[in-house]
Amino acid sequence: MSDPHNEAALKRNGIKITKREDVAMTHVALRRGAQSELEKRAGALFGAALPPTARAVEGAGKLVAWAGPEQWLVVEPKSGGKDPSVELAEALKGVASIVDVGDSRVLFRVEGQKATEVLAPGMAIDFHDQVFKPGDVAITHASHLGVIVWRLPDGKGYEFACARTYAVAFSEWLYETCGKLIPA
Repeated sequence: MSDPHNEAALKRNGIKITKREDVAMTHVALRRGAQSELEKRAGALFGAALPPTARAVEGAGKLVAWAGPEQWLVVEPKSGGKDPSVELAEALKGVASIVDVGDSRVLFRVEGQKATEVLAPGMAIDFHDQVFKPGDVAITHASHLGVIVWRLPDGKGYEFACARTYAVAFSEWLYETCGKLIPA
């Protein structure tokens, strides 16, 4: 993870990195022939349409990120022992396949005014404000590790979902990348 040197560099760069242990993540995949019914139920459930392209939307206290064609990652706060994937499975029964991925994925948040500036050199996507806008999603690699990244709706940071198997390596890369000195 981080060391005192990196913590000082992060502070100097105005960057905050958080490993999100406060959220549940559920993978939703459309079942064949059920698109219109899934859209109807998901709209009622989330208060927003499922994004058909690389976007993330918020609704009903949840974030729904596009995770590939006809697939989405639902991120929501953990609450009182409830399993959100069970509720989603009941609500979307017959129209989507539901998998709790909270044990297989880890979510990191990077916030700060210079978040874009420090991340841009380390990833093969264009983080420019006019290209990767708030709510945009990319499925890409960071340091040869597969990640789903989306820009926070307020535009002040990013969230990365990566496989738990690679979370330590991704975290080390993230701290090192975000701790590089930015010229004033």
